[in-house]
Amino acid sequence: MEATHYDDLSIYVPKNQLDKLINGVLQNKYRIFWGFNKGKMILNIYNNEVNNKLIFKRHKGYLELIEAKLKSDKVLSVLDQDIDFTFKVATKSNEDIKRGADAVYREIDYFLIELSHFKNINDKNSIDNIKEKLKKLTEEWNNLRET
Repeated sequence: MEATHYDDLSIYVPKNQLDKLINGVLQNKYRIFWGFNKGKMILNIYNNEVNNKLIFKRHKGYLELIEAKLKSDKVLSVLDQDIDFTFKVATKSNEDIKRGADAVYREIDYFLIELSHFKNINDKNSIDNIKEKLKKLTEEWNNLRET
C-alpha cells in the first residue's frame, strides 16, 4: 500500500472502539506504542516493515481521531472494521466539497454585485475582467456540484 496521509479528520472514537482497534492490530501481528503530547495521543502501529500513525485529541470519555498516516492495508482494514474509517473519511470529503461549492457560490454573488456596479459607471475593462472571473467561477461551481 502506498502511504496515505489523512489530516483534518474529526472521527469520534469511544474507549471500547479503541480497545477493539488495538486488539485487531495486535491479532494481525502488529505492535503498538503510544505517547501523549500537548493533549494529543499518538498511537504508532508498526511491524518490521511499516509504521502507521494515528493521532487522537483527548476529550473526557472519548478520543477524536484527527490525523492518520497509514502505510498498511491490514491496518486500514482493521480501522474500517472497528471505526468505519473509509466511510467516515469519504463523508467528510463530501461535506468539504459542499462547503467549497457554497464558498464559490458566495464569490459568484459578490462578483455579480461588482459587475452591476461597474456597468453603472461604464468601466468596460473592469466589466470584461469580472465576466472572465465569473466564467471561471461558474465552471468551478458546476464541477463542485457534480461531485
